[in-house]
Amino acid sequence: MLRIFDAHVHLFDCEANTYAFLEHEDRSFKTIAGDYSALPRRYLTNDYLNDSTSCEVEGIVWYEFLSANPLKEAKWAQRLVDASHFRQSMVVLVDFLDPALEESLAAYAALSNVVAVREHLGWDAGNALRRFAKRPDLLTDSEWRKGLGALRRYGFKCGIELFAPQLSDLPAVARLYPDVGFTLAVMGWPLDLSPIGYTQWRHDLAVLSRCENVCIEIAAIECLFGMDWRQEDVAPWILSVIDMFGPARCMFGSHMPIAGLSVGFERLYDAYQEITAGFSAVERDDLFRATAAAWFKPR
Repeated sequence: MLRIFDAHVHLFDCEANTYAFLEHEDRSFKTIAGDYSALPRRYLTNDYLNDSTSCEVEGIVWYEFLSANPLKEAKWAQRLVDASHFRQSMVVLVDFLDPALEESLAAYAALSNVVAVREHLGWDAGNALRRFAKRPDLLTDSEWRKGLGALRRYGFKCGIELFAPQLSDLPAVARLYPDVGFTLAVMGWPLDLSPIGYTQWRHDLAVLSRCENVCIEIAAIECLFGMDWRQEDVAPWILSVIDMFGPARCMFGSHMPIAGLSVGFERLYDAYQEITAGFSAVERDDLFRATAAAWFKPR
């Protein structure tokens, strides 16, 4: 049985926290997840473990899920970890321009399983419904960059979720803080899947890959290629990511339960295994388990 450390999972409970997009249809969220009306209103550790029985799960990386109160949600997730004794590293939400940033980071630092923070930076110039940042220029904003620097005092890593046209601004940020570990989500989120889009995406990722403090997450395949994605379409993109960053800086994630709206956990991980069949046992272990387990180890 394949051993994994799932690099991207959402656990949540609408009775414990408020998620506006789960209470009322959100057109912006729909541009990412399609018709998500079948998503459960509660998805907990045992639900995930029931869905992932095809693999031996060593642990997961829990990601915040757009709660109305991110700190309350993080405290809830920490209690979930404490009650289950299942290894769960946590990535929480911040605003690097928030005057109360230090207060938020200190509160997160009190939660033993928080290892990283993230801010939603995606800004699609061609689609107003796919703009999840305050502004399109945060990566180049000096005050935003200054806020990001506060992570060094807490030992947190920084999750980066943006769209591929924004990738060219990221290397400068990674080089500015070589002592901060950055995790690029969703393979750099390509929007243009044409040959021209692929070429530009690969060029920008190749530049970023030279920053040794950046790892990349391969997950949310359904958000990139659609709910009916085909393995033969996905494989060249995944193999390109691994070619540029190397297995020791790449990690697979399921993106459950959103992936359940598509092919589901088992078929997703079957595809991951088939795509990487040509790699050595050590390289495959890095991709499926070791990279995420080491990168997101407790502080």
